Amino acid sequence: MLTMSNPPRFSPSAVPVGVRLAAATLGLIREPLVSLGGTTGSAWACGTNVLRIGNPGDLRREVLVMRAASRAVPVPEVLAAAEFIDDKQHPRAVLLLTRLPGRPAADLADVSPARARWWGEVCGHLHAALATVSPPPGLRAAPAVPTSEASATTCLLHLDLHPLNVLVDEAGAVSGVLDWANAAAGPAVLDRARTWSILTLDPEVLPLRTEPRYKALLQGWTRAAGFEQLPPAARAWACQFMLDDRAMRYPASRLDHIRRYLTENLGVGA
Repeated sequence: MLTMSNPPRFSPSAVPVGVRLAAATLGLIREPLVSLGGTTGSAWACGTNVLRIGNPGDLRREVLVMRAASRAVPVPEVLAAAEFIDDKQHPRAVLLLTRLPGRPAADLADVSPARARWWGEVCGHLHAALATVSPPPGLRAAPAVPTSEASATTCLLHLDLHPLNVLVDEAGAVSGVLDWANAAAGPAVLDRARTWSILTLDPEVLPLRTEPRYKALLQGWTRAAGFEQLPPAARAWACQFMLDDRAMRYPASRLDHIRRYLTENLGVGA
């Protein structure tokens, strides 16, 4: 998450068939397609805009979520939407989104620690902004909300708010919040806890914890979002969420440190 390489440009023949079908469904047969990375391969630069491809129900939900979130944070605008059948005869959907300015807050290669700390602070303030947003009707609830938070006010949760999903512009302001696939409704503290766990416990960030720029980004985010005040129940919830979320991506041994945190710091068996 510390540096970002340039996304690969595919020749027309190398772009997955499903992606070409998605572009053709919107009449974008001549636009160059460039992978924007990510583990799912669902986001592609298409000319000056972005294609987002997924299951129809999921993308319909994302449109509603982004519309709600736009009242508080900058999000991509939906320019067009369509459904199609892919090359494997599966129902799929595609959104054409505006490509927002700025670069991911994770792109720290040429950034000073002081600037990285500032970026962390502006990202951390996003949590307070999202806490003011009511979830759209029918949005799924966050899983296994801790009993201690059951009576808390429900708001829109991003649940994947990390430096790769936040764009910052040249002035150091947030210019976009991306990837709303995990959005849910629940107490605001859960979004803060989820981000805390990603920034501190995700296997990919462990080697970065002592790198000066990443350390500064984390310090700024921690300060602005109040991670140090997170209640133990919310931390435990976030650790279990990460264990469930990463179980298919990593061997169990790479998640042992999360289990140790649960037992040694929170007194919870995992």
